[in-house]
Amino acid sequence: MTFIAFLVAGCGSTPVPGAIQPTPTLDPQDQQLLAELKAVDFQIYETPVTIGGYVFGGAGLNYDRNTLQLTFGGLAIDEWKAVAFNPAGGKCSTADPRYSWNCAALTKSPGGHVLYASPSGGLPGYPPDLGDVYLELGSTVVHLQRAGTHTPTLSDLQMLADGLEQVTPDRAVLLNQKARDYAQSLQKTAAARIDFKTYLPQKTIQNFTLDHKGLGNPTDPLHPYLYLHFGRVAIANEAFEFTVDEFRDSVPLSTIHCGVASPELNAPYDRCILWFTTSAGIGVYSSYETTRFDRGQTRIVVWLSMQIDKVTQDEMSQFIESFAEVPSDKIN
Repeated sequence: MTFIAFLVAGCGSTPVPGAIQPTPTLDPQDQQLLAELKAVDFQIYETPVTIGGYVFGGAGLNYDRNTLQLTFGGLAIDEWKAVAFNPAGGKCSTADPRYSWNCAALTKSPGGHVLYASPSGGLPGYPPDLGDVYLELGSTVVHLQRAGTHTPTLSDLQMLADGLEQVTPDRAVLLNQKARDYAQSLQKTAAARIDFKTYLPQKTIQNFTLDHKGLGNPTDPLHPYLYLHFGRVAIANEAFEFTVDEFRDSVPLSTIHCGVASPELNAPYDRCILWFTTSAGIGVYSSYETTRFDRGQTRIVVWLSMQIDKVTQDEMSQFIESFAEVPSDKIN
């Protein structure tokens, strides 16, 4: 998770209330990173902003100390020295000839930066992959790539291209400090950003106990969701553990809208079947690996399958009907 001190939206920037002050001293890891960054032979680019929904998480060098790697919620960026980088010839490459990828011009950002994208699957002639994009800034190649299943939009990529700015090693370490401090503040204030009602079960599935609950979202720290973990306490059940995700979905569950399984797995699940309706009138839907139901605009996804884990309808019904509303600030 992550950050920095300004939000960028369109053409302007707005200060984040209560911006976090960086840690005044360098810990040993910061000191090592500072020395390593001073030794690299290319310009480094970072951003002191949270761009759109991407929150800066920090930066470091790869194992070979020749690539700067930036992490964001839902995004990753690699930077290296622009050697043998010839996108006009259809290749986006590193200095090492073993690493060369097909790419073609994608678009130009409002700031005038040309972005190149690899084709989907890496094969020429296929549509561009917005989760695998390159641009050249000064002496540096910048590789913008999806993190997990989240794929940037074209406007996301243009904002990122124009939002990156050249920084000194000292500035890079300072941004890392801010990222750590802001990440802690986001976690502490996650409940204030929940935009749906949260529920906790008062019963559990046989042989399991609720052993962890929390609010967070690594792919979008600005929009947390509720995560519950149930550990197995007896071996009679098929599963070793199961989890429950709660998040907002304003479109009710139906056989034509199964929704996403999790805010971190945003690929849609188009096929759901109505398993049963509880005595309280709650429609319970099932996909191959999940059981799902709604409480108002709150989607609750239980990562147990009636086919795989052999949970009975009666047991699942009692578990689902036991979910009672609990204010999000009382979860942790």
